Amino acid sequence: MPKQDWEHRREIALPFHLRLSGADELMCEEILRLLPGRRLVCRARQNGRPVLVKLFLGKERQREAEQDARGIKAMMAAGINTPPLRLETRVEEKGYPVLLFDFISGAHSFRQCWTEAGEEQRSALLEDLLALVARQHQAGLRQRDFHLNNFILDAQEQLYAIDGGDLVVGASPLGKKESLASLGMLFGHLPQAALLNRPQILSVYLKQRGWSGSPRLFRKISRAANAFRHRRARRISRKGFRSCSEFVARCKENLRICQRRDFSVDALDEWLQSTGLAPEAAATILKPGNSQTVWLSHIGGVEVVIKRYNLKTRLHALRRVFSRSRASRSWENALSLRAYHIDTPQPLAMIEERRFGLRQRAWLITARARGIGANCYIPGHEDDATLERLATTVRAFGLNGLVHGDMKATNFMMTGETVEVIDLDSMFRPFTAPVLRAQVEKDHRRFLQNWPDSGLQQRFARLLKPGFG
Repeated sequence: MPKQDWEHRREIALPFHLRLSGADELMCEEILRLLPGRRLVCRARQNGRPVLVKLFLGKERQREAEQDARGIKAMMAAGINTPPLRLETRVEEKGYPVLLFDFISGAHSFRQCWTEAGEEQRSALLEDLLALVARQHQAGLRQRDFHLNNFILDAQEQLYAIDGGDLVVGASPLGKKESLASLGMLFGHLPQAALLNRPQILSVYLKQRGWSGSPRLFRKISRAANAFRHRRARRISRKGFRSCSEFVARCKENLRICQRRDFSVDALDEWLQSTGLAPEAAATILKPGNSQTVWLSHIGGVEVVIKRYNLKTRLHALRRVFSRSRASRSWENALSLRAYHIDTPQPLAMIEERRFGLRQRAWLITARARGIGANCYIPGHEDDATLERLATTVRAFGLNGLVHGDMKATNFMMTGETVEVIDLDSMFRPFTAPVLRAQVEKDHRRFLQNWPDSGLQQRFARLLKPGFG
């Protein structure tokens, strides 16, 4: 039989029909998750009833399907909230394993709910998650790699665990070492403040496990969370340089292009063709300069900021041949900041000019930052809450072991609700505590120089005192 769209393609025509062993037929109406040629999760209808379908396609499909079913059955046996597994079957004639679950209507991922929640709601969400994780651990279930999208909330805010394939099923409750490592992964997905500001939140988990808390235990979880957060940041940033579900890496003539997959390839190519990577005649120039030129443009109907890193002299061009481009560093740093929950305009594409394999000029394309520079915003908004919001973002770099490298007020774009950090090509992570301490102090001194008014400078200085651990 010829291959169907859902067997190998990234773009799948909807709806499509699946005939299962036993003559049951599903009509798949919405793709929820897709790993082309490996796994497909969709919302479907079976005899008019909504169901969730997991279809396993890769070389390890049988093992993966059995592993997923085993994890779900273990949670069901332990009384842990999970969408019930209704059927294990196969695609007629094709033989691909299929798992059918009850479909939870109106559900949202824990990650989405957390992002949209206020502080009080976040505390409640975290308590519910820790209680569920405690039940998993007590039942001998361990997440291989915690992922906040593996938990969903229904319309009544009831929390469910999903994706049994991510679970290791043990015969006895998890010991302390494994449990603390697992909690470290959980908190490593959240902002550092989620644990630092709420150490008492662990009591929800400890009570269910019958354990007592201590400063030593808290430090172990914090260290594990920080280590995982760094690994996750490195993993996220490296993905941006290869083709995967989120990014496309390609070459076009003498250009190397890395871009988000949801940022239209065709629209970007059309813009490249029409502009030659130079500012349009009517473009708004944000920063003319010898080393870099920054301007506003539109690509595929999306307003974007283009930053071109120029070659000032022949010697400068020669040095660039043997070093990473600033666009590449900015692209990597912007992606990694997602793991640290520090806001920056979404990076959309990075372009490097290559001649005979040697680097030349480079471009970074991002979404336009929200708001205006802190140098313009703060003078009209000197209330304590606004200053604390900006200082929190500044402190977040040191607390996460990062150095921005150029904390000019113009590099912090502010609105009444958000602070976004820009100009990331100097950002780095020192690997020793003394270097980190010295560099964070340097960052903070540079930040305080933005405020010649002594009263404002003193207020920021007080807010920055707990700048790093």
